[in-house]
Amino acid sequence: MKKILGAILICIVVIALSAFFIVRSLEDRVTDEFVAQMSRLAIPGDWEPLDDIVRREQFLCMSMSTNPSIARRWQADTAMTVQDVKQIGAPADVIFSVEGTCQRPATATGPTTLCIGYATKDGYKYQLTVSSELAGLQMALSVRPS
Repeated sequence: MKKILGAILICIVVIALSAFFIVRSLEDRVTDEFVAQMSRLAIPGDWEPLDDIVRREQFLCMSMSTNPSIARRWQADTAMTVQDVKQIGAPADVIFSVEGTCQRPATATGPTTLCIGYATKDGYKYQLTVSSELAGLQMALSVRPS
């Protein structure tokens, strides 16, 4: 009887470990696809990276955040135009519709959102926000499932 229980326990452990590694492999594949979507865009070389937040695919999403997603922020000294925002998506055929002028209003004080580009392509939502901060321009790009 003890041998049968031991064999059953070993089978359960092997099945659980196999399931874990299969699910993890599938989750990693989805996360890698999000990173690939971001890398297809034409991010100017003079943008200084500030941070990356990658929320990987999880079989069970326990948090309230969008899962999976990727967000990156950059800082730049050069001004942006609506056309510049649209050109970032051009290599990937991602067409941004832009709200705002991307120019800082003369009456603005403190950090100000200058424009936001929205796009949807192949099941992904893209959002590029250009804001004026004390240290210059900051750009934040996020990619999420649509």
